[in-house]
Amino acid sequence: MDTTASAPVPATSDDTAASGAPAASAPAVPMLRIAGVLALRPVLILALGTGLLALNLSLLYVNALVVIVDVLALAAVGLALRAEGSRLRDLFGPWRWVDLAWGALLLVILTVGFFVSNVAANLIVYGGAPPADAGANFSIPLWVGLVAVLIAPLTIALAEEAVYRGYAQPRLQRSLGRIGALVVVAIVFGIQHVGFALSAGPAVAAKVLTTLLAGLILGALWLWMKRLMPLVLAHWGLDLLFLGLPTLGLALL
Repeated sequence: MDTTASAPVPATSDDTAASGAPAASAPAVPMLRIAGVLALRPVLILALGTGLLALNLSLLYVNALVVIVDVLALAAVGLALRAEGSRLRDLFGPWRWVDLAWGALLLVILTVGFFVSNVAANLIVYGGAPPADAGANFSIPLWVGLVAVLIAPLTIALAEEAVYRGYAQPRLQRSLGRIGALVVVAIVFGIQHVGFALSAGPAVAAKVLTTLLAGLILGALWLWMKRLMPLVLAHWGLDLLFLGLPTLGLALL
C-alpha cells in the first residue's frame, strides 16, 4: 500500500498520475469496443423491465434482478480491459482507508445533487411534484427487498462506476475531450434508467432526466478526484438510501 499519499488530490491536468485510469493513461481503443461496453447495461435493463411488464410483475423487481446485469457488465469491462493488457482490479486502484472519508464527503455531495436533479426533472416534466402512482403494482416478495438492500447497492455502484466513469469516460476523452466525454457518458447513464420506469411516458422522461443530471455530477466528481473507489463508496450509499431501503420498505408492507 502506498503510504506516502494520504488522500486523493484534485487533479489539475490530464497528466496527473492517479489510480482509477486517468484520462491521459487510458489507452486508445476501438470506438466499437467502448460503445459495446456502454450499451450493455441499457439494453439488458430495458429487456429486464420489458420482460417484467410482459409477465405483469412490478418493475420493482428490477431493483433486485439488476444484480445479474451488474455481474454481466463487470465481466464485459473485465474482458475489455484484458484486451488492453489490464485487469478489472486495476480500474479501482489500491484500497486506501482515507477513501472512506472521501466517500462520505462525496455521498453528501451526491445526495444534495440527486435531490436537486430530481426536483429539476419533475419541474420540467410535470411542472411540479409527480402525480401519485395510481394502481401501481407494489406487491413484491421479501427476497426482492432483501437483495435490493443487501446486495444491489454494492453491485450497482461497482458496475456503473466501472462502466461509465472508470472505463468509458477516460477513453472517450481522448477523442471527445473532457466535456464531450462527460456529456456522452451522462446521456447513456440516463438512458440506462429507462428500464426502471416503463409504466408511463412522463415517468420515463423524469427518470432519464434525473439520472442524466446525476450522471453529470458523477462524471464531474471523477474529473475532480481521478480516483474511482471514493465514487463507488458514495454511489453505494446513495443507492442504499434511495433504492435499497425504499424497496425493502415496500416489500415489508
